[in-house]
Amino acid sequence: MRAVYRSFAKVNLYLAVCGRRADGFHEIDTAMQTVDLCDRLVCTASSDGELSVACAHPEVPPGAGNLVYRALDLLRAAAGRPRAGMRVEIEKRIPLAAGLGGGSGNAACALVAANRLWQLDWPQARLEPLAAEIGADVTFFLRGGTQRGRGRGERVTPLPALPDSRWVIVKPSYGLETGAVYRRASVSLTSSEAKIRMALDLLAKRDLPGLAAAMFNDLASAAEQMRAELGEVRAWMTTHRVKGAMLTGSGSALFGLIHDPGSTAAMENEGRARGWDVVQVRPTRVGCIEEEA
Repeated sequence: MRAVYRSFAKVNLYLAVCGRRADGFHEIDTAMQTVDLCDRLVCTASSDGELSVACAHPEVPPGAGNLVYRALDLLRAAAGRPRAGMRVEIEKRIPLAAGLGGGSGNAACALVAANRLWQLDWPQARLEPLAAEIGADVTFFLRGGTQRGRGRGERVTPLPALPDSRWVIVKPSYGLETGAVYRRASVSLTSSEAKIRMALDLLAKRDLPGLAAAMFNDLASAAEQMRAELGEVRAWMTTHRVKGAMLTGSGSALFGLIHDPGSTAAMENEGRARGWDVVQVRPTRVGCIEEEA
């Protein structure tokens, strides 16, 4: 059995770093939104017990080093199906080390694909504990849409859906390592509480310009300490009337609300000349979807 899935990226409408946990990770509070920038996963099931993950991108780890492999291995062990096999070919379109959640989204997509192709028919609630074991964002990608993430990001609750809108993502030529950014981050729950309430209120009111203006990311300062050029990217986006112009996740990508969707072509040309990738995106209601045959 074979199926092709689109695995969507995400942006963080806000990201507050609230404290350091005993396990060494950080406590966060964030609003995440899937967008239609996507990877494609070509999944072929077998009964020979073999798992394989391949991608033409040189920086994507193959085989057991990939979160997709771990997701498949965990699922078949939990299901008691040691002979369940899967070959996954990843067509990478989501930039790496960008804060867009490509690897986590791929892992969630693999769980969804294997659940169907292996004919397990597990409800989503049964997949979510496995997702949380794989990585902090994987549970979010099982749900997709607009979700609030707390803890390490794995405790997700639904938020009002983001209205249909146009956003732009700008990815510089370099990536940022998540752990390095978090190690530099300042922790301040008190200063973030009012900003969180404001962002959630504006989202509930479907006030997109207000929400874009209220977006914040407690990792942005740390990221700019590591790469001062991020400030240049943000300023450039502002000159193109992009509202918000905020880091997503731990970066290095920034995103914001587009004033004029037709202006993206000019941004793409200018960005390319600077070595930046520029792409226009729209919100999605799901984390992944199977393509029609």
